[in-house]
Amino acid sequence: MRQSHAWERLRKRYDQLWSGAIGRIRAGEIQIDPVLQARTPDRRRGLTLIGRPSPGVRQSVSAFLRELRRLEPDQYYYTASEFHITVLSLFTATVDFKPFFARRQLYVAAVDAALRDVLPIPITFEGVTASRGTVMIQGFFEGDKLNELRNALRRWLRLGGLAKGLDQRYRLQTAHMTTVRFRAALRDSPRFATALENVHGRFFGTTTLRDFYLAESDWYMSRHATKVLKRYRVI
Repeated sequence: MRQSHAWERLRKRYDQLWSGAIGRIRAGEIQIDPVLQARTPDRRRGLTLIGRPSPGVRQSVSAFLRELRRLEPDQYYYTASEFHITVLSLFTATVDFKPFFARRQLYVAAVDAALRDVLPIPITFEGVTASRGTVMIQGFFEGDKLNELRNALRRWLRLGGLAKGLDQRYRLQTAHMTTVRFRAALRDSPRFATALENVHGRFFGTTTLRDFYLAESDWYMSRHATKVLKRYRVI
């Protein structure tokens, strides 16, 4: 099947990440997350609209992570219940979250408006990419429905005077799932890099996003720190 322009654009972005990271990972030149390294509770909180992968995708990704954990047990691995696709961080997780949370209902109203006419969004999870600090599952979508939703959210947030903290880290345009974060030096970095190369093109399954969750969470969307404010179902 001929791949769409959106698919090729996403693949180009994932390939850029991969080519910039895999050699550094092989050399052991990773970025270790200081909060995870210290193994202390994350005090940062943010507000994010997310989607969840299907049970089949969760099962495939969990099997992949078990393979990696056997090689590098000291790293931080997401659990199946924590897997998510970030639609948009309404504000980036911060220790100074109270002023943002005081305006929860305004954020809910903005998300309500942005999701009013949204249709389900199919996503295919195929391949693995990486940065110096993370391992990610590549997500692909046809057309531009996901980014149109993101732009609608941005528009409604700005109209509501809620632009502070928006797109603070980077302007999200992909549909990846972060699954591993580095919190310690790699025991055998060449072996770990080879393991990633061996699954670089693996197919993990497809998901149609029909349910969206507005969630308060820490930086990692960890299970113990995530609270769903509202669930949205689109048809």
